[in-house]
Amino acid sequence: MAGASQARAQSASASGKSTPAPAGPPAVLEREFFAAIRDGDAKKFLSYVPEQGINVGSRAPHVSRPEIEQQFAQHRDLYCKLFDSSCIQIKLDASVRPCSYRELLTHSEKVRTAATEAVRGGVRQAILIAEVKNDHCSGLGLIDFIFNEGHGGWQLFSAP
Repeated sequence: MAGASQARAQSASASGKSTPAPAGPPAVLEREFFAAIRDGDAKKFLSYVPEQGINVGSRAPHVSRPEIEQQFAQHRDLYCKLFDSSCIQIKLDASVRPCSYRELLTHSEKVRTAATEAVRGGVRQAILIAEVKNDHCSGLGLIDFIFNEGHGGWQLFSAP
């Protein structure tokens, strides 16, 4: 990290003006972001959430950052879906239960993650995908997050 900061500082001083560094490779984002979920690091997760918020869920309702912070503080909704299976309110059938993404990433028979990037509407995006197989948990087995490149690096755009 220090080398990258020095390179940005040298670049800024050489040109006379500062330009934001581009977001790093999606593979680095993949490793760091999924590690934050595996570790239950809500603070690190929030560092990816831009001030204007993100789209959450299959219908993609927009949720503001203050609303997400409140959900995390109260251990409800998105917090539960990400980190804590015990507080997920949805009950399906008795044979399987809903599991948090943290539980799926740390306690599944099979876990594979991948990252790719695309440009949509002139915006560089990183798409992170986790494929999980867990017979004890409900769900489709695919978890995907979409990030947009922002001025300070990758910013979360949508969460499942």
